[in-house]
Amino acid sequence: MQQSPCPYERMILVCLSEGPDGQPDCGGRNPKEIADALKRAVEAAGLKDRIRVTKTTCLGNCEQGPNVMVFPEGILLSGVRPDDVPAIVETYVKAGRK
Repeated sequence: MQQSPCPYERMILVCLSEGPDGQPDCGGRNPKEIADALKRAVEAAGLKDRIRVTKTTCLGNCEQGPNVMVFPEGILLSGVRPDDVPAIVETYVKAGRK
């Protein structure tokens, strides 16, 4: 096993977990649009090498989803809607510009 520091200043995890029927688990809502919009925003801000948006599986709290977790802050955002993406970008992506 090799250990190294995380190459990103911030990681944004977006739950895309699906149930056995192939439908999103996150409260029946589709989080893919949120993940894609966050990825585009990071790239547009020129921060792709500093901020990583990752599609992941279950983050828990499914009934309150879609869920987004932000590190290193350790923040869990629940009930995220596509129209919340600009606020997430302002708070966590643009904050990555130092």
